[in-house]
Amino acid sequence: MKAIKHIIIIYSIFLVMISGKVVFAAETEKNVTIILVPDFSFQEVKWLKENGRTKELWTTGGMAAMNIRPDGPYSYLNNTVSLATGARGVGILDWNAFWKGEKLDNVLVEELYQQWTGKMVQKGVIFHPQLHKLVDKNSETTYRAQVGILGQTLKEHGVRRYVIGNSDAGNEKIRYAPLFVMDKEGLAEGFLVEATKKNVGSPWGLIMDNETIIKTLSTIHNSKERTFTVIEWGDLHRLYKQKAAMTQDYLLKQYEASLLNLELFINKLTTKGYPQDIMLLSPMVHQDAYQNKELLAPLLYWQTTALDQSFYLQSNTTRQQFVVSNLDIVPTILDFYNIKTPGNLYGHPLQKNTTDYSSLDEGLKKIDIMFLIFKTRNFILSSYITLLVILLITTSIIIMIKDQKEAWQTIAKILLISGISSPFWLLLTPYSLIYIQPYIYLLLLIICSFLTGFLVVKFTSNPIAFITVFLFGAITLDLFFGNFFMQRSYLGYDPVIGARYYGIGNEYAGVYLIFGLLLLERYRSRFLLLVLSIGHLFVLSSTKLGANAGATLSAGIMFGYFAYRTYFPKVDWRKLIIVFCLILFGTLALLFLTQQGKVSHIGYAFGQLFEGNSQFIMDTIKRKLVMNWKIFRFSNWTQLFVTTYLLIALYLWRKNGIVRCEVRRLLIQTGVVASVALLLLNDSGVVAAATSMFIIVCTCYYWVLEDKKVG
Repeated sequence: MKAIKHIIIIYSIFLVMISGKVVFAAETEKNVTIILVPDFSFQEVKWLKENGRTKELWTTGGMAAMNIRPDGPYSYLNNTVSLATGARGVGILDWNAFWKGEKLDNVLVEELYQQWTGKMVQKGVIFHPQLHKLVDKNSETTYRAQVGILGQTLKEHGVRRYVIGNSDAGNEKIRYAPLFVMDKEGLAEGFLVEATKKNVGSPWGLIMDNETIIKTLSTIHNSKERTFTVIEWGDLHRLYKQKAAMTQDYLLKQYEASLLNLELFINKLTTKGYPQDIMLLSPMVHQDAYQNKELLAPLLYWQTTALDQSFYLQSNTTRQQFVVSNLDIVPTILDFYNIKTPGNLYGHPLQKNTTDYSSLDEGLKKIDIMFLIFKTRNFILSSYITLLVILLITTSIIIMIKDQKEAWQTIAKILLISGISSPFWLLLTPYSLIYIQPYIYLLLLIICSFLTGFLVVKFTSNPIAFITVFLFGAITLDLFFGNFFMQRSYLGYDPVIGARYYGIGNEYAGVYLIFGLLLLERYRSRFLLLVLSIGHLFVLSSTKLGANAGATLSAGIMFGYFAYRTYFPKVDWRKLIIVFCLILFGTLALLFLTQQGKVSHIGYAFGQLFEGNSQFIMDTIKRKLVMNWKIFRFSNWTQLFVTTYLLIALYLWRKNGIVRCEVRRLLIQTGVVASVALLLLNDSGVVAAATSMFIIVCTCYYWVLEDKKVG
């Protein structure tokens, strides 16, 4: 019996050992390889889709367009710092990675490193002599990107990090891929120069060496350790740096050769048999794509364990199919190794959603319309804003004429309702740009708005009430059904700009606030006011709907002011301040409660606040102030902002006497309070203030015309 027991014990131990080895083997199979390709754009993606020799490579895997906006100017270095830190970062002059034995201005780099930092570097280690300068510069920005956070976190969790390749061009050394793998000391492992080989006919006489890179990766993957490798594929970057000196025919020949060589390498990598995830990541698009305003960079993803799958990428940062942020790359890599993302990083891991169709074909269609809207945004919005200003000036002149004919009053009314209805058509029509030219779209917008104004004035008894209910309902429905229209509207938000990806944009937030207020014109019971205010606040604050903190706080102030003036008509400023403080506290509490569940930028801000990170709050306020000042100085919205605020100031100067109804006068006053609150509390406050005040002025003018008709 004892012998049997011993055998059982030994057998059990053996099983545990085997199972332990199996678990270890499963853990060691976790490998990620990033192919960093500077100057790669969607123009190259389309070329490979049409002309590639391994077309099935591009019809499987996942794809997304990535916002690559840094903190400073658009550049390879700034963009890469942002990608590698999970925050909008900025580079420094002469930043680079070096091997021991290389020279800078005829001085050994390791000697300069020792002279600048007092540290010595070992042979075989990649190092960054100016790490301290990069750290200092980013610590002074409002985003406070943490240099080396990805490599350091992976290092602490036992993941080996390697970098292969470079983008060197002649005497200029360009090695930015180590930013992904280096630790907090700026040290990394890898092979900077072995991955390229001499080729006299190629740009700058260098070409990526497929075979050497594959062999190097094989050695890395055979180490039985979890590994993370970044390959800097510099062929396209070298090509575009020498483009100006090349003949057009030879440029095209080298362009095609570079892309086919890249395709060949990826195909070999995916079929090599090593279990790994592969990402082709572009930190910047080339100058041609930049000038064509195609500023979203391609992100392609393959899972070698499921090469026949097709999926699209998205993340909780954007909540849009085929759209991700540069802030998502660090969390995605950490998530792959089951490492918790540090709490001070804002991005989220990529989500892979399997499809039955080619994600590339579907994604390119969506990305094309994003680019089209971005390219034409300035033309459409500048024309639209100018038309609104002309509309206000025209109706102002008509109102100033005391004895104008009724026909002129009717024209003014139609123009005012046309202006108020125009946000609806900007919401409904963006996808028509697939079929029509931008100037035709603008004409369509004018015609639809004018017809709406004409029909509403002619066939409804209360045009303001009708258009208010109609537009308030349309915006609410779009929010509840996932922002399908708003995310591509010229008054919505733009993934290329990257200021907002979901919820209600500041342009529509201003409009939506005033429409909600105007619903109270005829129905002023306390119960309705309570239901409407809570419902409005919920829609604006909910992480699944509006997700707009500034608009939520402004709405709370707006409804609070209206309620106070309705039920306590004599203003006591001390009591009013107390009421405002209570309303602000209650609105903040509701804003916090509506962040439970799906993550959002508002929930992240609350998390930082509760952790005592007051610096984050101060940095956010600074960014909002800078953005508002920038918008005021350079944006087309300043025209509308200045015009509407001057006109409403003129109205208030006349002591509200031009609108007879007391309730309507209170609504106008409350709308002014809401607009000012939006100006102060929103990151694009000038925009929200302009759109909200436009609706207020148009409504005020319409009521003036009605009073004149009655009088």
